[in-house]
Amino acid sequence: MAAGLRIVDLLRHHAEQTPNRVALRIDGEPRSFLQLHQGVLRAVGRLQAIARPGERVGLWFHNCFAWVECFLALDLLGVVSVPINTRLTGSELRVIMEAAALSAIITTPTYRKRRYTDEAIATLAPAGRSLAVLEASDTLPPTDWPVMTLNGDRATLPASPDDVFCIQYTSGTTSVPKGVMLTDAAYLQTASYVARCQRLTPTSRFISAAPFFHCSGTMHALTVCLLAGCTLDSLSVWDPEQFVDTVSLRQSDTAHMIYFRDVLAIATPTTRERLSSLQVAHDLGTAEFLLRIADQLGVTGISNLYGMTETCGQFTMWTPGEPLTQRVSGNGRPQPGNQIRIVDPDSSAEMPAGATGEIQMRGPTITKGYFANAEAMESGFTRDGWFRSGDLGRIGEDGELIYVARLKEMIRVGGENLAPAEVEQALRDLCHTSQVCALGIPDSRLDEVVAAVLVAPKVSDWVDLVAQLRERLAGFKVPRAMYLADSLPVTATNRVQRATLRQWIESGQLQRVM
Repeated sequence: MAAGLRIVDLLRHHAEQTPNRVALRIDGEPRSFLQLHQGVLRAVGRLQAIARPGERVGLWFHNCFAWVECFLALDLLGVVSVPINTRLTGSELRVIMEAAALSAIITTPTYRKRRYTDEAIATLAPAGRSLAVLEASDTLPPTDWPVMTLNGDRATLPASPDDVFCIQYTSGTTSVPKGVMLTDAAYLQTASYVARCQRLTPTSRFISAAPFFHCSGTMHALTVCLLAGCTLDSLSVWDPEQFVDTVSLRQSDTAHMIYFRDVLAIATPTTRERLSSLQVAHDLGTAEFLLRIADQLGVTGISNLYGMTETCGQFTMWTPGEPLTQRVSGNGRPQPGNQIRIVDPDSSAEMPAGATGEIQMRGPTITKGYFANAEAMESGFTRDGWFRSGDLGRIGEDGELIYVARLKEMIRVGGENLAPAEVEQALRDLCHTSQVCALGIPDSRLDEVVAAVLVAPKVSDWVDLVAQLRERLAGFKVPRAMYLADSLPVTATNRVQRATLRQWIESGQLQRVM
């Protein structure tokens, strides 16, 4: 990438070269590259009155054109965007406001029966901080967006590094979220890698359900499509029926951040035909689950991947031409310039190919670090500059990364360590259900034992199931308790929330069957 190139520069280029091509549709409503660029310039005129270069501005609202225009306008102004999850409460918003030392927050009057502007003011005003609250909307031009000023003390946290354009807050192992600092250069390099792996061209028809407040929305949806010059179809809120309708109507061929479990749940005999144009997509899950997407929905270009906010999204990927069995059983290879090593979680010694240990990464697309958080910096990086992922994995025979589990998901039964994935695969095979979670629960003698939560298992005899498990697994790996749930709670990136399941077990909310 050229030195100093910004994401907003991609939009300007396409507005000049292909002004009438559709850049973005949200819920079917289109904006051309020229219209979107003009919207960004109008937003610049409004935002430069509330924020200066280097300051941080929160974006606390849903997928809409105003969100995209504000995000790119802040990039143009040299102001740091802080996207904020719309699911957060006002109290959680205040935590991020303090951690990021926001000078302003952009929000919206109402969305899905919540009054975001009112919540923001009610929560942030008592903090005694000087803050501008701007109310953005697609129904008004930026010049008419209302702004309210909360008077108080100015923040004293250090300025953002010069090349940081975005800070994404992600949950950590503590109650305080961590601000991941991201740069235009890292986003653009990752987007180039993604576009190459997904074989995107200006004629591609890309669909994404990713919320813009996630890295998956700002990098894989917005930045990737701007770099490729192709049309992005987005949804203001996830709806599997609307997704299927949109793919059919627009003949979408490439997808990202689709919650395929929901699509499989509402599938009808015509769903496969309506999704017939969709060839390339990514999801996270077991080989069995991803093969269901290929077999039942016809998405033969389905692939696993690996990445996180700290890596600007996708760190390893496959290309659709590689064998399907490999694409669903492993997580791909890193782009040139990036490196992966596997280390022993206890000794930090590097481990050979095939051995399971912590995944550590290094390269130009890794975050510059955590904003104003020395403790997170120390725990998140090794002394020789490798990023600690907190994930377990191994390197396969062809140099691919194979994700195993979260390091902290490891279950320690009486001194023996085990990865939940091994237990979960055995349960999937024997119970004929894809929705399974194995987790550790406290035990007075062994510290922890294995418990399993299943959704709609096809089991007639639980005693016989345990006997079959004992034939496949060592005794300490066999669940001591099994529970039924209507569904598994998952994060926005489709990872099961084990902490929530533990709470459900402890509070007696799940039916115990064994």
